[in-house]
Amino acid sequence: MMMIAETKDLKAMDIVDDKLGDSEEDTFDFEDSQQEMTCSPYANLKAKEDCGMLYPAIEVGQILVEYSKISKFKKHKEEMTIQDVAKELVLRFLPAKTLCRFRLVCKEWNHWITNPFLVHLHSFGFRDISGLFCQSPRGKPHFISLNPRAYGVPSPTLSFLPEDVTIRAASNGLLCCQSHNIDPAYYICNPATKEWKLLRKPTYYHGPKSVVALNFEPSMLNFKANFELICAIPIPDNPVVYFEIYSSRSDSWRVADTECWEPKALEFKGDGFLLKGVAFWETCSGAVLAFDLTDEQYGMLPTPPSSESSLGVLTEMHGELCYILPHEKTDEPRIDVYGGWNLSLKYKIPLNSEVPDHITGELRPLPCVNGDVLMVLLGTRLCACNVKEGKLKMINSNVLSSGAENLKFLPYVNSLTPVGHQYVESKDFYH
Repeated sequence: MMMIAETKDLKAMDIVDDKLGDSEEDTFDFEDSQQEMTCSPYANLKAKEDCGMLYPAIEVGQILVEYSKISKFKKHKEEMTIQDVAKELVLRFLPAKTLCRFRLVCKEWNHWITNPFLVHLHSFGFRDISGLFCQSPRGKPHFISLNPRAYGVPSPTLSFLPEDVTIRAASNGLLCCQSHNIDPAYYICNPATKEWKLLRKPTYYHGPKSVVALNFEPSMLNFKANFELICAIPIPDNPVVYFEIYSSRSDSWRVADTECWEPKALEFKGDGFLLKGVAFWETCSGAVLAFDLTDEQYGMLPTPPSSESSLGVLTEMHGELCYILPHEKTDEPRIDVYGGWNLSLKYKIPLNSEVPDHITGELRPLPCVNGDVLMVLLGTRLCACNVKEGKLKMINSNVLSSGAENLKFLPYVNSLTPVGHQYVESKDFYH
């Protein structure tokens, strides 16, 4: 069953902001642009998919060529301006908030930004971590932007969802949330577009000790945002963990044949994530449970020493598994970064000389890594730590009103990845 966030028709607009690069009055009909999109090659591909035919192998260049053939905005190479080059080659690499605001530049840009081709290109063109969703056990979700001018969502508390939820997992712009009901329901949503989907009821009861991992990997060859939700379900009074998987392709759940009987995998520290087709969850017994989605087999990995009683976090860095471990009760406070399948020590980052005197408090790494920069909490302040340079920079002076020991954090990518059918109005990002 799919539920779709309601979006109003885009009306005529008077562009007056010189910073957007257009001072002319632009009046257009959003329904006309939608009708034109149904005549695009994307519509033909969708018709083939509905008939059970596979998508052809389409390269990015071919997509742009096919789109230019039908676009009434087509221009010859010698007629193209800097604005045209930016529209065709740059927009796909910008965050969703910027794109939604750039819809106000002119009707040509609005037509391109709302076209399925640009949305498809953007899903794998923009991958930067834009911020974090955080939530206390009894509170509402809240979005913390790493750069409020560039990254944002129109509803930071996810108020567009039909009920109160707990954030569970994130993957390339999509969030998995779960309702607070006795028989909780799963939602997959995109906070940037306010689109959401209610998943079917799973076979097993997913109680409070169950953990999830969301798998969404944008593909150049597939226009549909296919995703999978993998759930590890400990069975009460029975030393076994079952795996149940939801696939958006079939819109159904299935229980994997594999059963995990490892004593160290019966209790988890929290939800996990997927990396290269493998789901990872940290257990409370100093181990990591790994579940390969391809062959549906599991394995156990040891966590670094002292990880059981620390504020360490399991995450991804440079495309590989890593574990970030703080050491505060030493002569030289530092952050250790372990990486690879064996989680061997990669970096030691001393913090004595890099932490400003006015920044104090408990040090907690967050599962948010952009290249060589990882995010940490120092007290109630959000800081960025450069792994190679060993420098700590404050991003937000007071993102939290109290301690963060019970807060959950999820990294978020500001993406236009479709979940429903409509886009959020660009004016929503101004609030």
